[in-house]
Amino acid sequence: MERLTLDDFEEGRGSYDSSYAYLFVKNELTRKEQTFCVNYEQWQTQQIANDVKNAEVLRLGWWGGIVNNTNVCNKGKSVLMEKKAVALNYRLKIEDGRCAIPFIMKNTSFKKALQYEVNELASSHASVAIMLVDKGQKYIAKWADYLFSEFYDPDFNQSTKLPTFFMYRTAFFDEMLNLSNDRSGKELLLQFYRPMNSRWDISMLIVWIIALFCVTVGGYWAALRKIYEEANTFHGSQQIPTADSQVQKSRSWLNNNQTTFSTNCLFIIIVMFIVVGVLMLGFYFRGIMVFIFNIILTTIGTFSIHRCLTALFGSVCKCGHCRICISMNDVTHSVFRRDLFNYDCCTERPLVMSVMIFLCAASFCICWLIFRRHPYAFLLLDFINIAVCIHILKGIRFPNLMWLTVLLMCMFIYDMFMVFITPFLTENGCSVMIEVAAGTDCSKAAGGYPVAPISTGIPEKFPMLFQVPRLSDPMISCIDLEIEKEFHPVILGLGDVIIPGYLICFCFTVDFVVRTRYLYGFISIIGYGIGLFVTFIALTLMEIAQPALIYLIPFTLGPIIMLALIRREFKLLWIGDFAKSEVTNANSHLSQNSAVDTASSGFNSGSNGFDAVTPLPITSPSNANQREI
Repeated sequence: MERLTLDDFEEGRGSYDSSYAYLFVKNELTRKEQTFCVNYEQWQTQQIANDVKNAEVLRLGWWGGIVNNTNVCNKGKSVLMEKKAVALNYRLKIEDGRCAIPFIMKNTSFKKALQYEVNELASSHASVAIMLVDKGQKYIAKWADYLFSEFYDPDFNQSTKLPTFFMYRTAFFDEMLNLSNDRSGKELLLQFYRPMNSRWDISMLIVWIIALFCVTVGGYWAALRKIYEEANTFHGSQQIPTADSQVQKSRSWLNNNQTTFSTNCLFIIIVMFIVVGVLMLGFYFRGIMVFIFNIILTTIGTFSIHRCLTALFGSVCKCGHCRICISMNDVTHSVFRRDLFNYDCCTERPLVMSVMIFLCAASFCICWLIFRRHPYAFLLLDFINIAVCIHILKGIRFPNLMWLTVLLMCMFIYDMFMVFITPFLTENGCSVMIEVAAGTDCSKAAGGYPVAPISTGIPEKFPMLFQVPRLSDPMISCIDLEIEKEFHPVILGLGDVIIPGYLICFCFTVDFVVRTRYLYGFISIIGYGIGLFVTFIALTLMEIAQPALIYLIPFTLGPIIMLALIRREFKLLWIGDFAKSEVTNANSHLSQNSAVDTASSGFNSGSNGFDAVTPLPITSPSNANQREI
């Protein structure tokens, strides 16, 4: 799911991101005050005051001069409503009177009722119209009235000058009028305002930090794993290495992983076939694929969290080395009379701490699976996806920069095609990537009557996404999660982390091989961070979903190529034949202190199954100060 989107920008809103506004009410005698959430009808075309200080002060007026009268047909006496806000019923009923009959004769007659009521108020010179909505009232079949972020009446003339707001009847009579001494509202002062949304949201920064954290930890961990493997090889050899032999060995590790040209081509073709195939299956069978990926993420997330936490505890704590009295193969042998799993992790008795972490990880992921539709389930999902990204990246091994570049270019074209080109190929003109990842159908955005998510349900997003609500939204307090079911998030696909993360892991590991003190790794991280920042700029300016990889890949790959050219190491990285490179520091001593020894052991522990917290073998005093590569 290599794409980045901001849900609120997808449909190109007008003046505001939502129809929510604030109504500030104050009793001028008792000084009691309260702020209410209302919905602004002309939110896409007309602006109101940005804050309460600049908002016009109005008084509450009653239609026809009759207190508590909200029936437009009960006109009473002719009263001018200048500088007053007048409340009327949003839905007309037959018992309201003769004027309501034209708007209830047919199922579609209600469409002009709001315009009629507002015109009546305008003729009385009212300053604001307050339309009272009965929460959850069904007026056509299963169509119920709810106020939510995108609520408005599409049949209303948006050029109408009289500001029109919607408010729940219960909030108006039971809460707002309670501020009045005699519930007449004559001493109440009303001010309507709507703070402007900032084009930048702190959620973008949070997503940026999450993505950089994943690629940094994943890349650094990949290098530590390489150090650990080399250290284990050295300890297993029982030999004291020379500087020349150790550096030569470290520079030739990628050489052993090189494959043939045809094999690499086949691998990339298979990867692209799987990626495109999964996307197409998600497009045509979205519900089934979302269910499958939920199960897959629960499974992978359990093992990823287990490996990450086991490695973390192993690097900071040497406790929990006690083992339980039985292994997995002991269980299978007692039941099936044979060993079903011929793996070291299943044969050896697992550590108590490792088992406890695994059970906690499984419980955590199952908890997300059960409550994944809860509005705050994104917190669990983001944690799971962070662990998945780190776990995948720390095990990535690419033979050279050439094949990595080929894969990145393929993903670059794929991401651009699926976001920008597919709208010209689909019947509804929607991007395949957007529909698959978020379930958004852009064909429904053109003038349809807005229906609350509680009435229609919202499509479940693919779980391979980072989601962060728009925390800087000034109207976030008005969101009724019972009605809307979720916050409006900024989302980033895991592919936008993992695909560039391949390159970052390669750079960190190459730094270990060519002994550049993580120069390539740091440059790649800086490039990735700048690329993601540029992605957010494009997202904000264009106000449409962006294929993040078209920004991330050039900003990550470009600086690495330029740095390699400047250092005259491009051929070395491109071919990956490190054994033939010049050894510039052949006689430098291979010093490695105990801190690196411990860190390498702990962070590599995640690859050893349940027996994860295993320290490095004890070195002899003569080798204690040598770098174990």
